[in-house]
Amino acid sequence: SEFSGPEIIMASTKFLSCAIANDSGVSHMLSTNSCPLIKLFGPKDSDKFTPISNNIHTISAKKFGKKNIESIETSFVIDKMSNILN
Repeated sequence: SEFSGPEIIMASTKFLSCAIANDSGVSHMLSTNSCPLIKLFGPKDSDKFTPISNNIHTISAKKFGKKNIESIETSFVIDKMSNILN
């Protein structure tokens, strides 16, 4: 498709108020601009794998006593996003 690829993801941040992504290539591309990003982590160390930025907010499964990213509570992510947007 003519509308796919890393440049589209990176350019989309100009139109987003906030983005949510797991620790992946997509989250790294989303973090290149000033769009606030909520980055979700499973077993990886969020301090080690997050660039220093005021616009990147991490939520780790470790906060919930787990290693699986699925253990991150949706309501916690929504609350974090609400705090960023307000």
